[in-house]
Amino acid sequence: MLARIPQNHDGTIVVASAGNTGRAFAHVCSQNDVPLFLVVPEESEGEIWSTVPYQPGVKVILAAGDSDYFDAITLANRIVEIDGFFPEGGAANIARRDGMGTTVLDAACSIGRIPDHYFQAVGSGTGGIAAWESALRLGEDGSFGENRMKLHLSQNAPFTPMTDAWNSRQKNLPVVSEKEAKEQIRRIKAKVLSNRKPPYNITGGVWDVLEASSGCMYSVTNHEIEEGTRLFDRLEGVDIHPAGATALGSLIQAVRGGIIEKDDIIALNITGGGEKKVKNDYDVYQLEPFARFTNREIHSDEIMKKIQNMLAAV
Repeated sequence: MLARIPQNHDGTIVVASAGNTGRAFAHVCSQNDVPLFLVVPEESEGEIWSTVPYQPGVKVILAAGDSDYFDAITLANRIVEIDGFFPEGGAANIARRDGMGTTVLDAACSIGRIPDHYFQAVGSGTGGIAAWESALRLGEDGSFGENRMKLHLSQNAPFTPMTDAWNSRQKNLPVVSEKEAKEQIRRIKAKVLSNRKPPYNITGGVWDVLEASSGCMYSVTNHEIEEGTRLFDRLEGVDIHPAGATALGSLIQAVRGGIIEKDDIIALNITGGGEKKVKNDYDVYQLEPFARFTNREIHSDEIMKKIQNMLAAV
C-alpha cells in the first residue's frame, strides 16, 4: 500500500483499524517517515505497539466510549474530508488486497500447488476476497495447478452477520440494531472481527467470492477460541490471537463435520501470534493517543469543527 504513494506526496494517510492492520501501518509508516493518522476504537488502543519507538508523524485517534470499529471508520471518513488527508481505501484498495493475498501465494510456493481449502477468520471479509483473487491468478498462471480452492471464512459468535447471511443464502446482511450489534461485539473475544458494515453484497465482495469458490462460513464460540488457543500452543509452541484461533476453530468444525477429506491440502491463516514471546524478549513501545472522540461527538453536527480544533494542535 505504501509503495503506491508518490514519493513526493505531502498528504497524510488516514487508516481505520480494529487492531492488526493499524499496528502494521503504524510500524511501517514510522520506519519510513510516512505521516499517518490511525483511527481505532478505544478498546483497541492496547493493540498499537511496536518493538521500536514511533516517529512523531504517526498519530493515533481514538473512537472512544462505546464506539466500535464502524464508528472508527466513520471518524476516519470525516477526517479525510479535510484537505491534506487521504484514505487508505480498505477493501476497495487493490494494494491492500494484494498484500493480504500473499498468504495464498506463499502457501502455494511452499506446498507446490494451490491449496484445496483456505481457512481464515474475517471481520470485513477483505482477507477472504484477497485470498480468492490470489488463487485466481495462480490458476491463470498454471504453474501451481488448477484453482479449486474452497474458501472457509469464520466469525466469532455471537457477532456473525456474514455467517448468518451466507448460511441463510441471503445476499443482504441481517437487519440488526446498532445497540444489539454493539452488545454482540462486547461479548466476542476476537475484537478485530467486528466490522458492522463489511463489503458483503457488493460486486466482487464476500458473497461473490464464497459463491465462486463454493465456500463455507462458520460461527465460532469464545469457548472454541479458548480451546483452539490452547491446542495451537501445545502442538506448535506459539500463542495465537483470538482471530487466528477463530480460524482454527472453523477448521476443527470442518474436520469433525466431514467437510474436508483427510488427504486434502489445507492452508490455515493464523492472523497473529507469538506476541507473548515478543513482549518477553523485547522492550515494547505503546503509541499514546493524540486525540479522543466519543461516539456522540463522531456522529454530531459539530464533528468537523472538533476535528479542525484537533488539527490545529498538530
